[in-house]
Amino acid sequence: MMPLEEYHKKRDFKTTSEPEGKQNESTTKLKFVVQRHAATRLHYDFRLEMEGVLKSWAVPKGPSLNPSDKRLAMMVEDHPYEYRRFEGSIPQGNYGAGEVEIWDEGTYEPLEKITGKTDDLIMRAELHKQSLKVILHGKKLKGEFALVKIKNTAEENAWLLIKHKDKYSVSEDYDAEEHISKNSKVTAYLQKKTSKKKNETAESLKHYKNYAQSLSQEKKLPGFIRPMLCKTSDIPFDDKDWAFEIKWDGYRAIADLRNEVIQLYSRNGLDFSISFKKIADSLKIQKHEMVLDGEIVAYDDKGKPNFQWLQRIGEQNIDLVLIYQVFDLLSLNGHSTENLSYLQRKELLKEALAENEIIQYHDHILEKGKDFFQAAEDMGLEGIIAKKLDSTYKENTRSSEWLKIKIHKSDEAVICGFTEPKGARKQFGSLILGKYLEDELVFCGHSGTGFTDKLLRELYQKMQQLRVKESAFKVTPKTNSRATWLRPEMVAEIKFTELTKDHIYRHPVFLRLREDIDPLEVKFTTDVPDKKTKMESKIPRKAPEKDQVKKIGKQQVLLTNQKKLYFPEDRVSKGDIVDYYQRISKFILPHLRNRPQSLNRFPNGIGGLSFYQKDADEHTPNWVTLEKVYSETNDKYLDYIICNDKETLAYLNNLGCIELNVWTSRVQKAEFPDYLVLDLDPSEKNTFEDVIEVALVVKEVLDRIGIVGYPKTSGSSGIHVYIPMGGKYTYDQVKGFGHILMQLVQEKLPELTTLERSLQKRDKKKIYLDYLQNRRAQTLASVYSIRPKPGAPVSAPLEWAEVKKGLRPTDFNIFNMAERLKDKGDLFKPVLAKGIDLLKALSKFENQSYL
Repeated sequence: MMPLEEYHKKRDFKTTSEPEGKQNESTTKLKFVVQRHAATRLHYDFRLEMEGVLKSWAVPKGPSLNPSDKRLAMMVEDHPYEYRRFEGSIPQGNYGAGEVEIWDEGTYEPLEKITGKTDDLIMRAELHKQSLKVILHGKKLKGEFALVKIKNTAEENAWLLIKHKDKYSVSEDYDAEEHISKNSKVTAYLQKKTSKKKNETAESLKHYKNYAQSLSQEKKLPGFIRPMLCKTSDIPFDDKDWAFEIKWDGYRAIADLRNEVIQLYSRNGLDFSISFKKIADSLKIQKHEMVLDGEIVAYDDKGKPNFQWLQRIGEQNIDLVLIYQVFDLLSLNGHSTENLSYLQRKELLKEALAENEIIQYHDHILEKGKDFFQAAEDMGLEGIIAKKLDSTYKENTRSSEWLKIKIHKSDEAVICGFTEPKGARKQFGSLILGKYLEDELVFCGHSGTGFTDKLLRELYQKMQQLRVKESAFKVTPKTNSRATWLRPEMVAEIKFTELTKDHIYRHPVFLRLREDIDPLEVKFTTDVPDKKTKMESKIPRKAPEKDQVKKIGKQQVLLTNQKKLYFPEDRVSKGDIVDYYQRISKFILPHLRNRPQSLNRFPNGIGGLSFYQKDADEHTPNWVTLEKVYSETNDKYLDYIICNDKETLAYLNNLGCIELNVWTSRVQKAEFPDYLVLDLDPSEKNTFEDVIEVALVVKEVLDRIGIVGYPKTSGSSGIHVYIPMGGKYTYDQVKGFGHILMQLVQEKLPELTTLERSLQKRDKKKIYLDYLQNRRAQTLASVYSIRPKPGAPVSAPLEWAEVKKGLRPTDFNIFNMAERLKDKGDLFKPVLAKGIDLLKALSKFENQSYL
């Protein structure tokens, strides 16, 4: 394609004032410009002069001076050199219609110069390599930046714009919108557009009564409403006549706000107003009389919907994050909205609903069902709901105009009995499941897995009240052992691999009880929306990744989602994490043995949300060693996981533990640490060479008193120096000794180091000498532990000869650590040895006039 051909093709220069332009010779000092552009959405256009044109990227959130921000930048067509001066309006009907203004401009140059080559040639070469490093000389953007192409993504033009750490970078949040002119024409344009939209919506609500009354069959809603239900479809689809919503993992709930007393109840009439008092109270602030349909969702530590957490309502000291996700409107100010179309109802709902932290409007996307399904799968959600745009609301109807498309196959089944336990199993062996087919209850299999000991006991007690002599099936099935029959009043949710032609679930696994579902509603039913989707359903889908059960050590360990990418940019999967730790297990296990673990879990990899867990949950296998340790913070005993073997190591990795965080003491001597840790923690403006300089001074101080310290990379940006203490001294004694050492280091490097703990007060150019890690229950990433950082770095022991200029924290990683261990063995083995004589060391300080 000729230069600027795509730019010209997209524009009609008879109607837009944008420059037509042509390719120029590049100037000696290359120019850059950032334009703030309010089009369909507000974004920033980042443009670099190169090859006589402006190479251009659309940056949705705008540039940032904070190196932690990796701004998405979508590469777009080249723009003419003259465009760098363009400001003004692009008329409606034109490509990019809206308002444009210059946010920043100046010159730029390559970070790395090459003798004999012009800046332009250097930048062209870097563009070809899809990695640009530049120095910007603008009014707002100054210093080093990188533009890097995102590899292995569906978006071919996706790049990242990243600020390097330098004297111009900042640590606080940076929002380009906070750095705009007071007289901004783009802001004025946006305000006018927002005002117009509000007026249009208000007008829609104002005239609602008129078109609501003209509906052919308006009706009064009954006191108890059974909501509209979905049929199922096996495959996501794209269709301009459909909208798509998240399928929440919670309790379906109707909120009736038409009377003085607010009603909140389940799909089969269970009163939720007491159980979910927070939600019922929040509904009282609504301004309109409405009937709402939505889902009550509990969010776990990872910020994900979690049904098990929802069932913990009422437990002592449980303060769950609850949200009522409202997705439909059945009545507004005395008028039924049920015969309005889906989109009309959603438009009115969005305007009428007063949102807060607990009551939220649940949005939708149009047409793009496949992409939305993939996004839901990537986020670890349950699935999506497809709704036809012109669908009306049909109470108590399972309609093919609403479809649920689940990521993992799960279903509801009625518990019709249970079988005798075998072997060591107690209470019962398996549940006998049934489902209604044309109003007849038919057998659909056994479910004997998915139960904890606690769940077995609880279910067994509940089932005793329902025991009967005869089965509820018309044809009593042959069970795998002697059966006890039950009245069909309890509903189980199960996951399964497939449903046979005989209506039998293969490999059904119990997930939970569904007390909010009427057993009579549990029927076999599937549907697809139209011929198009029926055709698509015949297209073979990629088979879901199978769970593995692998013999590790003495146990069969369940490993799930082994192909899930934990480090997307480095193509490192969950399975790679498990394999790494198994390969180096003989080296890392001595450093984990008998030490309480604080689990830092990354279930969706380093790009997802993470959370800490100290107390082992009820799903922990019985072969995992647990140790009850008193927690002063929680004022109770916690079940800490102890990792003494390869199988527990694999179990922790499978939970999402990328790094392994352990105490410095063992459970047998919990008050006496085995080693002292000196943590050299750089501030944002320090280089790793600064850290190396400080580490060498630590060695100098230790050498003076005849103590050997053992350095390792933190795996992040610092260095740790460990000193063996042999479990002979208390935490306070060890911490006090560490304080003395750090004071001496600080005296030698007052311009580079600090003992100031507070981040707000700490000099951003100084390395923090942290000795406070030496406390009971404080955890640190173990030696040989992978860190959740780009590049999958490993906390690696070093020889002192390696602590020198040129060393980088990312030199040791998941890709090369196993080979290093083969070559050097466990350099940290002495850390677990006898330990120093603390009194002797203190006396040497005195003799050398240190104190």
